[in-house]
Amino acid sequence: MLYLYVLLDVWDGELGEGGLFAMKLEGKRIVVAADRRSEEISTLVQKNGGEPLIRPLQGTLYTDEAMLDRELTDMLASDVDWVIFTTGIGAQKVWHVAERLGLGEALSSFLQRVRVAARGRKTTKFLLEQGIHPDARDDDGTTQGVLRALEPFAMEGTKVCVQLHGELPKALERWCAQKERRVSFLHAYDYLRPEQAVLEQLVNEVCTGSVDAVAFTSAQQPRFLFRYASQIGVDKALVAGFEKVVAAAVGKVTAEALREQGVTRVIAPVEERMGAMIIELVHYFDGLVTGEM
Repeated sequence: MLYLYVLLDVWDGELGEGGLFAMKLEGKRIVVAADRRSEEISTLVQKNGGEPLIRPLQGTLYTDEAMLDRELTDMLASDVDWVIFTTGIGAQKVWHVAERLGLGEALSSFLQRVRVAARGRKTTKFLLEQGIHPDARDDDGTTQGVLRALEPFAMEGTKVCVQLHGELPKALERWCAQKERRVSFLHAYDYLRPEQAVLEQLVNEVCTGSVDAVAFTSAQQPRFLFRYASQIGVDKALVAGFEKVVAAAVGKVTAEALREQGVTRVIAPVEERMGAMIIELVHYFDGLVTGEM
């Protein structure tokens, strides 16, 4: 059997020379949930014979500056035992606000006294640059990785402050509710909800099986999708829809967000790149991979 091959750079998601694989998405309708770089992903799908459908689910990032000001001031005056930073962007935002309020030195001194946990390589890197050495770090970039890192510590009855980026991940929410922990938050940033028409359209497409796969490029995208499905009472139907429609995730954090919603089959590449995600879809439809269960 003769296949038509295309050249793609799978490592950074940009088109160019560097990768080689067959057109195996022939006749497949692939939803692209991204806003940023959706054109690049669409081109990857098209080059492999598929039909890309743009359904932007990312939402717009914003920060409630007044809320964060209050939360940061309250934290510095509190008896917090642990601060958990969940993103590099969020940690940078907290520092920016502290410096704007004239509390930069107070924040550094505070974090030297309490225990600090960090999720993600960029988060840890930023904290180390500020002279803060996390007491607990994830081993895989996920929320579950942070929770594993916290297992050796006595956390019963402790007061914890969590830097949020959007809604609280379900795994961390369950953890916070256990062992009588007292929890406060730093709302470093959040996302405005995507257009309802887009959410409604994609929920319908997955539930009816009129698309073959959905490519998610951030953890926020499945959270928005399932939050909307829950609001209209079709969240179970949406989970069932993903038993036929393939859920593809750009990396571990996005895959974790999908599993938290009950999606058991998730296609995710080892190399967390958009091009690598499309290759995993190619392999899946070619029968080379079965999906993570």
